[in-house]
Amino acid sequence: MNKKGFTLIELLIVIVILGILATAVLSAINPLEQIKKARDSSKKSDAAELLNAIERYYTTFGCYPWARSTGSCVTTYTAPVKADPSTATWLLASGAYSLITMQELKPEFANRSNLALLFVTENSATSLVYICYDPESKTFDAQAPYTTAGDGTRGTTGAAGNYVCVPE
Repeated sequence: MNKKGFTLIELLIVIVILGILATAVLSAINPLEQIKKARDSSKKSDAAELLNAIERYYTTFGCYPWARSTGSCVTTYTAPVKADPSTATWLLASGAYSLITMQELKPEFANRSNLALLFVTENSATSLVYICYDPESKTFDAQAPYTTAGDGTRGTTGAAGNYVCVPE
């Protein structure tokens, strides 16, 4: 009797080999890390777009949106700080001098889910505005140079609790 086919042992060996290959590929790709990197890239892109809008606003009006009151710039103001994560959202609010009302950003930008994760801060020593976020991925976290103070000051790159800020 001459039967054609595979034995149970041969099938089990093939299944084990395929399982080992699948495990190796998944561990090399690490899909969860890739998703986190994509989220961080999206946050960085949104931060850059928001910063560009703030700088365009400054160029047009001579002051930042948070320093504008009743149609003119005020000399004393409280710069946004890390402690208030709603500053990015506040800049887009429907107020008279918001970035959307002043047409520095399209209204659709306000619907981005990353805005609640961004914060706007200003380094008082250099008067530079930064948009920062806490990175999720190991790759971005290892490159995060800004301190937890959230004022755009550099610390040790990759230290725990550091932030990624735009501009770098």
